[in-house]
Amino acid sequence: MGEALVAGLIRSGHWKPSQITVCDVRPEQLAQLQLRYKIRASADNRWAVRDADIILLAVKPQHMKHVLGELGPIIRQKQLVLSIAAGIPTRLIKKFLAEDVPVVRIMPNTPALVGLGMAALSRGRSATSAHESLARSILETVGDVLTVTESQMDAVTAVSGSGPAYVFYVAQARTEAGAQLRLAAEVADQLVRQTIKGTGALLAQSHEEAETLRQKVTSPGGTTEAALKIMEKAKVRAIFLKALRSAANRSRELSQQPH
Repeated sequence: MGEALVAGLIRSGHWKPSQITVCDVRPEQLAQLQLRYKIRASADNRWAVRDADIILLAVKPQHMKHVLGELGPIIRQKQLVLSIAAGIPTRLIKKFLAEDVPVVRIMPNTPALVGLGMAALSRGRSATSAHESLARSILETVGDVLTVTESQMDAVTAVSGSGPAYVFYVAQARTEAGAQLRLAAEVADQLVRQTIKGTGALLAQSHEEAETLRQKVTSPGGTTEAALKIMEKAKVRAIFLKALRSAANRSRELSQQPH
């Protein structure tokens, strides 16, 4: 996600590569990013943070305590902190920072890699509408952005943040089904990829609800209805609800773990 945002910022033309510094514990990753985007790179988080206007914490939740313990004493009020760590609320981040440091929590997803991401953001106690606008301008370089209350971020994580994985899971199942129906692997793969691409574009561009669009392609007594009857009998929608509830609960659990 960090790389996706770097690529988006540069692609937008509003940010120059020389304005961006990336940090990583892996030297080979730093070298690749520096070569690919002509940005600055450093293995020293503290050095990179000292002169930064905006700090993006693109780390896994379990690494947040270590990173904040290192950077907290250095970060100043005039700097903006953005976090994409799932399940880590702004109140926990602010425990490591000076009182008035602004923090904005964001939840992007991986289609940001192709400029089609969906992100939600919520601002912490010290963040202003100006900070929110700045965070939004960054996220808009890689897709669409919504503002939500922080209490909704666990649900956002379940529906959108983790959402691409569900689509990939269904794509995998459909490709395997195509192979079992004796389609060549490359044929099944192309059919699934393009169908998902086209269906997503249709849903995005249509003013109709997903249910209405589904009904339009479901002729009574037809092939689509036959397939959907099996899914309904298997309670696929109920399984999705259960799965997303589990993801939201896990995000909530992450916020309650010691940090």
